Amino acid sequence: MQQYDAYAAAYDRSGQLRFSILMDVYLRDLLRSHAVPGWTMVDLACGTGTLALLMAERGWTVLGLDNSPAMLAQAEQKRATLNKPVAVQFGQADMRDFALATPVDLVTCCFDTLNYLTAEAELACCLAAVARALVPQGLFCFDLATDYFLRHYWQGVEFEEFDGYSQVMHSHYDAATGCSTLVLTGFTATASGSYQRFREVHVERAYPDVVVRQLLAQAGLVVEAVYDCFTLQPPNERSLRLMYVARRRPPDE
Repeated sequence: MQQYDAYAAAYDRSGQLRFSILMDVYLRDLLRSHAVPGWTMVDLACGTGTLALLMAERGWTVLGLDNSPAMLAQAEQKRATLNKPVAVQFGQADMRDFALATPVDLVTCCFDTLNYLTAEAELACCLAAVARALVPQGLFCFDLATDYFLRHYWQGVEFEEFDGYSQVMHSHYDAATGCSTLVLTGFTATASGSYQRFREVHVERAYPDVVVRQLLAQAGLVVEAVYDCFTLQPPNERSLRLMYVARRRPPDE
């Protein structure tokens, strides 16, 4: 089954909504310290659209891109329920080779999405596409799950139950590859009182900071800061997630 296919309908209910709300607040702090040229942005791998819609409500002109039609359908449903019109559009795209007609001032990519690119060549392609999508001096803000997180937190079996939805997550870390595999089995309640079962496999890879910086530089993106995510503090050996802030170099540099 395609990742985030059946899971899309249960995604927000499973607690993931909270991350996007926290990220919206965090980005306000980041952008006070790292100015952007204007108010246009792409939320790459936008999922169910929560962050894109929150940013649009604050005045941004937002394009939310995702490769999952099911997740985009959820995002469109959310937009339809808003009480006021906002400048947001959603579209389907592969983050490894997307292209824009007009560059934007800001690109975000959150919730360890880039960890899903388990080959360096894929990550390099994505970063190059981001650089092309940015105006000169445009900003790229993205988070990455650390090896410490994948090694110590994506391990074992967890069971969670929500309103009308339950899930079992079985995770395993492979030290040889630096990848963690999470098998998600979900059970969604139906109108008849039974449950519909689905299964998805999610694989994430941790990247050393030196590799990330090298690939960013190759793409023409200059690292301005790396934070222990959701803080403005530098990373430490127990950081679970890092937030990178990188700026597109002017063409003449």
